[in-house]
Amino acid sequence: MKYYSLASVLWLGLGLLGFGPILGRADPLAKMFREPPDSARPGVYWYFMDGNLSREGMTRDLESMKAAGIGHLIFLEVNVGVPRGPVNFLSEEWQDLFVHAVREAERLGIEITLGSGPGWTGSGGPWVKPEQSMQHLVAAKVEVQGPGRFQGTLPVAPPHRPFFGDVPASMRAQWEGFYRDVAVLAFPTPPNPATLADLDEKSLVYRAPFSSQPNVKPRIEAPADFPEDPPGAVIPLEKVMDLTDRLRPDGTLDWEIPPGKWTVLRFVSRNNGASTRPAPEPGIGFECDKFDAAALDAHFQEYVGRLLAKVGRRPAGRGWTMLHMDSWEMGAQNWTPRLREEFARRRGYDPQRFYPVYAGHVVGSREQSERFLWDLRLTGQELVIENHARHLKRLGRKHGFGLSIEPYDMNPANDFDLGAVADVPMCEFWSLGFDTTYSCHTAASIAHVLGLPVVAAEAFTAGPEEAWKLYPGALKNQGDWAFATGINRFAYHTFAHKPDEGRPGMVMGPYGVHWDRGQTWWPMAAEYHRYITRCQYLLRQGRAVADVLYLMPEGAPNVLQPPPSAFVGASRLPDRRGYNFDGCSVQVLLDRARVRSGQIVFPGGAAYPLLVLPNSDTMTPELLRKIESLVKAGATLVGNPPRKSPSLVNYPACDREVARRAEALWGGLFPPPEQTVRPYGKGRIIWGQALSASLSARPSLIREARWIWFPQGEPAQSAALGTVRFQREFVIPPERVLDSARLEMTADNAFKAEINGAPVLEGGNFHQVYAADVTSALKRGANLLTVVAENGGDAPNPAGLIGALLLEFSDRSQEIILTDDRWTAALAESPAAAQPPKVLGAAEMAPWRLDPPLPGRPLYPDYQLTAAVLRDQRVTEDFTYPAPVRYTHRRTKNREIYFVANRTDQPLRTTAVFRVAAGVPELWDPLSGQVRPLPQFLRRAGMTEVPLHFEPFESYFVVFPLQRGAAVASSHASTRNFADFIELQTLAGAWDVSFEASMGAPPAVRFETLEDWSRRPEPGLKYYSGIATYRTTFQLASAEIPGAGAELFLDLGRVEVMARVRVNGTDCGVAWTAPWRVDISRAVRAGANQLEIEVANLWPNRMIGDAASSGPKFTQTTYRPYKATDPLLPSGLLGPVRLLRSSD
Repeated sequence: MKYYSLASVLWLGLGLLGFGPILGRADPLAKMFREPPDSARPGVYWYFMDGNLSREGMTRDLESMKAAGIGHLIFLEVNVGVPRGPVNFLSEEWQDLFVHAVREAERLGIEITLGSGPGWTGSGGPWVKPEQSMQHLVAAKVEVQGPGRFQGTLPVAPPHRPFFGDVPASMRAQWEGFYRDVAVLAFPTPPNPATLADLDEKSLVYRAPFSSQPNVKPRIEAPADFPEDPPGAVIPLEKVMDLTDRLRPDGTLDWEIPPGKWTVLRFVSRNNGASTRPAPEPGIGFECDKFDAAALDAHFQEYVGRLLAKVGRRPAGRGWTMLHMDSWEMGAQNWTPRLREEFARRRGYDPQRFYPVYAGHVVGSREQSERFLWDLRLTGQELVIENHARHLKRLGRKHGFGLSIEPYDMNPANDFDLGAVADVPMCEFWSLGFDTTYSCHTAASIAHVLGLPVVAAEAFTAGPEEAWKLYPGALKNQGDWAFATGINRFAYHTFAHKPDEGRPGMVMGPYGVHWDRGQTWWPMAAEYHRYITRCQYLLRQGRAVADVLYLMPEGAPNVLQPPPSAFVGASRLPDRRGYNFDGCSVQVLLDRARVRSGQIVFPGGAAYPLLVLPNSDTMTPELLRKIESLVKAGATLVGNPPRKSPSLVNYPACDREVARRAEALWGGLFPPPEQTVRPYGKGRIIWGQALSASLSARPSLIREARWIWFPQGEPAQSAALGTVRFQREFVIPPERVLDSARLEMTADNAFKAEINGAPVLEGGNFHQVYAADVTSALKRGANLLTVVAENGGDAPNPAGLIGALLLEFSDRSQEIILTDDRWTAALAESPAAAQPPKVLGAAEMAPWRLDPPLPGRPLYPDYQLTAAVLRDQRVTEDFTYPAPVRYTHRRTKNREIYFVANRTDQPLRTTAVFRVAAGVPELWDPLSGQVRPLPQFLRRAGMTEVPLHFEPFESYFVVFPLQRGAAVASSHASTRNFADFIELQTLAGAWDVSFEASMGAPPAVRFETLEDWSRRPEPGLKYYSGIATYRTTFQLASAEIPGAGAELFLDLGRVEVMARVRVNGTDCGVAWTAPWRVDISRAVRAGANQLEIEVANLWPNRMIGDAASSGPKFTQTTYRPYKATDPLLPSGLLGPVRLLRSSD
C-alpha cells in the first residue's frame, strides 16, 4: 500500500541511508536503553507493620526485590491494625535490624530512602515536647463594663479539636495541659460584631485533605473588593489595647477599665493535636513545630541521628542514600513562639493588633482583616519551607542524603514551592481509590521548570477494593499515563515486609496494590520491571518540551489547577493536548525566570513561548514589577490586569503602585469586551473579557439530568450490591462538524465511562460531579456511550447514576444527552438482558440531594484560546493525532524523544504528526529493547507525519536522531513501518498441566483443550491460585524456521494473567501485556519442539476457596476480604496459541 501519492510532497526514506533493521548497536544511548542502569529501576514502599520484623524476612524481601528488578525503596513502619509484633520501634533490637537492612541493601545495590519520622505523616515522635510541637493561637473571651476596675482570672481557651479526631491516649494529658501565654488584648465591644467566613481555613487552624474530602478549596481567593460592614460591626485598629504586661503568672489581670463595654481576649498557644499517624505504638507522639528549625533539629537528632550513629560509615550510591517527606497529612498550624518577630520581619508590620482576627473578629475593616490573614498564610508558608523543608534538606546534606518530598494533600503552603525544595519532587496516583492526579501535574511541573531529571511517584496506591486483583498488565495503561504526565520514577505502594514465609503473607491492612514477593506472579515480574526501567531511563534524558506556562496564583495554600480544557480523556487519566504545559509558582518565577528569544526561560533549560496569568484582581507590587520586566524583554503574556494588592504590606501605597503599574502595562485596569493584543516593549499582552469566557465557567449540565438505575425494587432506597452496565447510542450526522463535547457524571457508589470503547471518565464519590472534555473520543456517525456503575458496600444501599453529555457544533447549535429512559441497563452478569432503566428522579432528589455548585469564573482561559495565541506566534502543536494516543516529548542536544501510547484496549492504526523538521524517525521498543527504523514518513511545513500501529494499550518511543537523516527524494512506499504476521499453525491439541500441590490442586491434570480452570468442577482446580505449567509438543518444518530478517513468534491469545514461555528448555521471556506474543526464533528447531508455558493467576480464587472451607486454610495472610460466595476470577492460558512468522 502506498503512503501518500502527491508528487509535490518531499519523501524521506531510510533505505538509501544505509540503516539496517536494527539501529544503534554502537549508539551509547541505545545501548543503555537496552540494558539500563540500576539507577533507572523502579522502587517500592517497604512497609513494616508495628514491630513485625525479622532479619531473615528482610534479607528475603531485599533479595526478591533485586531479582525482580527493584532498585530502590522507601522504608516506613506503620500501625494499620495488624497485631503488634515483638520488636519495639527504635529499640536496640529494632535499630540492629535497620542496620541489617542497610547492609543488605548495600550488598545488593539497592537504595534506601528513610521517611522523616515514624508513620508516614511527617516528623515527630514521643520525644517531641509540647513546646516544640505544632501549635495554634487560641483566645478566651471576657466581656467587662467600664469605668471600673477588673481584678480576676482570665480563662484559658481549650485547644482546637484535632482534624482527625481524638488525640492518642498516650498524648492526651500533655495535649490538654500544655499552653503558653502569648498576649492579652482589649477593645471596645462592637454592638453588632461582624464575623469572617471560613475562618478555620483562612487562619490555618485546619487544612482539610484536598484529595479525599469534598469541597476543599485548592486556594483561598484574594479579591480586590470586599463588602463594607455597617457601623458598629468592626473593631477600630487604633482602639485595640495591649494588656499583656498586666497579666500575672497565675493568669489574673488587674486593669482599670475605660468607660464603655469592652472585650478582653487572653491569647495562648496550644498544641494542634497532630500526632505521628499512623506510627507504630512506641513511635506515637506529637508532630514537631514546622515553623521552627530548632524543633526539627531536636527531632532529627532523636530519630535520624540515632540511626546514623548506629549505621556508621555508608558507601555512596547504595544502601541508605535519601530522606523522605511523605504526603502532608499533619494539617496546619498558625503559631510558633517567634511568630510575631518573624511576621514583622517579613511583612514589615506588627501583627499583634490583628490577633483578634484569629478569633473571628473584624479589625480595621473586612478588607484589612482578610489581607492580614493572607499575610499570615504567606508567612506560614515561608516558615514551613525555610525552617522545616529546607532545614531538613540542609541536615541531610551534612550526612550525604538527598531529599524527596510529596508536597500535597493537607499542605498549608503552596504545593509547588514546598515540592521545589526537594532533590526529587514526588506525587501520588491511585490505581483504585482517591483521585490525586493533580499532585502529578505539580511534581512534573516542578521538575521541568527547575531542570530536575527525576519525577517520582507513590505509584498505584489502592484501598480495600484492590484485594490482590491487580497485576502488571492491569496497570499498563495507567503506568503509561503516568509516563506521559512526566513521571519517570515509580515507587509502588506497597511491598509489605514478610517476617515469615506464609503466602500471600502479612500485608498493610487493606491498603496498597500488593507489590511484593507474596504475589503469585512475582517470579515473572522482572520482565515488566524491565519495561518500566527502559521507559524511566529514556524519560530522564534531556528536558521536557512544553509551550504554555501557567502561573499559579499568589498566596497559600495553593494547588496547581490547570484548565480542564487543557486535557483530553478520563478525569482519572487526563492526557495532555498538542500544546503541552507546566505550572509555576510565583516565587520561582520571581527568582529564576528570564526572557530569551521571546520565550520565558529558566536556568535548568525549560523554555515557554507563552505565559498565562491566573484570573485574579489582585497582585503584589513585587510580582507586577517582575511581569512588567518579562514583557518588556519580549515575553508574550495572556491575562488581565490586577487592581490592588492582596497584602497589607505597605498598605495603602501598595494599591496605588499596583494600579499605576498595571495601567501602564495593560493600558487600562478594566478588560475590554473583545480580546485585545497590546504591544509593550519587545513583548505583547493578550487581554480582554473573552479570557474569562470558558467552558468550565458554564452552569452544570447535570441539573437537567435524572438519576437512573436498574429497574429492580426501589434503588433510591435500597439496591442490591453489584454492577450495572448502562448504554446510550447516539448519532453525529456526517454533515455536522463537532467543535467540542463535555461529559458530566457521578454515581452512587462509583462508575467508569467509555465512548466507543475509549475510557473517558470515572469517579468514586457521589458528592462530586466529575467532568471531562470527550471531543476526541467521538466520531461522525454512530457513537456508543457505555457506563459501568457499581453499588458497593457490605449491605444493600441506595444506588443511582446521573449524567449529561453536551455536544457543541461549528454552527453554534447544541445537543444534550441526559440520563433518562432512552438508555439501556443490564446487570453485569447478564449483559444481553438489557432493558430501559428505572428513572428515579431529579438531581436534587433524596437521598443524594445532589446540588453541584455553579463554578465561579475560570482561573485560566480555555485551551482553545491559548492555542490560537500560539498559532498566531507560528508555534504549531507539538503532537497531533486523530486517534486516542497519549504522548510526552523530551529534547536532548541531538535527539527529539517522543513517548507515545495507545490509551484504549483496541488496536489502532493512525498517522501522528510530530513537530520535528529534521532527523529520520526510529522506534525504540521498551518491551524488547530493540531500536529500529520507521522507514515510511512524510515531512512538510516543518512537521513529520509517521504512520503508527498500536496493539491494545501498546506504547513505545518515536525518536528523531538529529545528527542523521538527510532528505532523500524517494518514497520507499514498499517498506512499511510495521510488519504483518503470517499464521503457521494453531496449537489445538491436549496440554499437560501441573500445579503447586501446596495450594490444594492435584499435581497434574490433562486439559484436552485450553480452558479457564476456575470453571473446572474440582475444588482443588477452581480455587487454585499460583503458577501452573502447561506442556505440549509442536512440529516445525525446516521451511518454517525463520531466516534472516524474519522472526517466529508464539502468540498466546488470552492469558489470565501472566505467562513465561520456554521452548526446548530455552527461556524465551514473559508475556504480561498485549500483544501477548513471545519471540521464539532462537529456540526452535526443525522437527519436534518442547513447549512449556508457566501461567500465574491471582490470589482471590484461593482465598474464596479458603472462605468456603471449614478445614485448614491454604493461604496465610493478615487480611481476608473475600467471602465464599464471591465470584471467581478467570484463570489460566485460554488461547488460542498460535505460531506466527513476521512478514514485510
